[in-house]
Amino acid sequence: MSQSIFRKQSCTATAQLLAKMREQLISIGEKERILRERSASREVFRYLLDAHRLTAWPNADEDVLDIPPIEKVESNQLGA
Repeated sequence: MSQSIFRKQSCTATAQLLAKMREQLISIGEKERILRERSASREVFRYLLDAHRLTAWPNADEDVLDIPPIEKVESNQLGA
């Protein structure tokens, strides 16, 4: 009789432990899903930003891109 009670308690404890583990796995799965979505969103943002840069580059004002050449200085100092 006492063995039967012990088995029932053991089964109940095991069932509770399994239920808790199942909840933790669901929580982990949800966190992984959210991280994948965020990663995908970042990739889309990078793609769109790169596309914008590529399309904006030919339209850039030439004055902005007009960089004077660096003059060669005989010593190792920068020209003033």
